[in-house]
Amino acid sequence: MVEKVIVHENVNKVVIGDIGVQGPRGKGILNGNGAPAESIGLVGDFYYDKDTTRFYGPKPSDQTWAGAPNYLLNTEVAMVYPWELAQVTGPVNGVYSLRIEHNLQFHPNVTVKSSSGDVLETGIDYNSINVLTLTMAQAFSGTAYLS
Repeated sequence: MVEKVIVHENVNKVVIGDIGVQGPRGKGILNGNGAPAESIGLVGDFYYDKDTTRFYGPKPSDQTWAGAPNYLLNTEVAMVYPWELAQVTGPVNGVYSLRIEHNLQFHPNVTVKSSSGDVLETGIDYNSINVLTLTMAQAFSGTAYLS
């Protein structure tokens, strides 16, 4: 006996046909505690580490997660970096700068407040996933909030 489950709408009438061929496997989002084991997942899958909130993927090959992009998803303030005026370097070509080594393993959002509490706009150069440099038109002391 052949099952009839596929429904097609065709100009005011319903045609019921035979079961078709199964399509290809879709991409999956896997999860677990800790980094993904090489043996789980296929090309194109993603993985969420419940311990660290790190998101991996897409998986580049069936054999390994090596080389897969990964991102830390925690959106809380990850670091508060206060500085004094003496820590600011410059001016070099009219620009002052402050190097911050944060070691967060990602490019954080940065909010800068002066020591008087005003939120200020500065330039942000991401030197690496662990270091950034704030650039400013004039030197000031303040706090950087990285998230």
